Amino acid sequence: MLRFCLVAAALLVLAPGPAFARDVQYDIRVDGMTCPFCAATSERALERMEGVRSVSTDLRAGLITVCADESVVFTDDQLSRFFLERGFTYRSQTRRETCADGERTRAEQDAGRGER
Repeated sequence: MLRFCLVAAALLVLAPGPAFARDVQYDIRVDGMTCPFCAATSERALERMEGVRSVSTDLRAGLITVCADESVVFTDDQLSRFFLERGFTYRSQTRRETCADGERTRAEQDAGRGER
């Protein structure tokens, strides 16, 4: 039994996969987003993308923050089309190698809703 547990633990540690992927953060500058409904529709569309863990919007700053696993790569062309389809103007993006401490994952957000 001990041997089985050791082998299973080694496989978990050595196995590649999204469960062990590092998080990256994208700070995306967008013009024209002025209301909470506008932000919510873009947030939902981004959250549906595979690998995206959380999305938040600061309307005053015109900033959308996306926390995702490292497999997610946004290009300027992709973001420009994405926001143009929603009526906004994409300006720029900054990628960080880790998500800010304040970013909560979708699972954490859902768990928090159930506690109310």
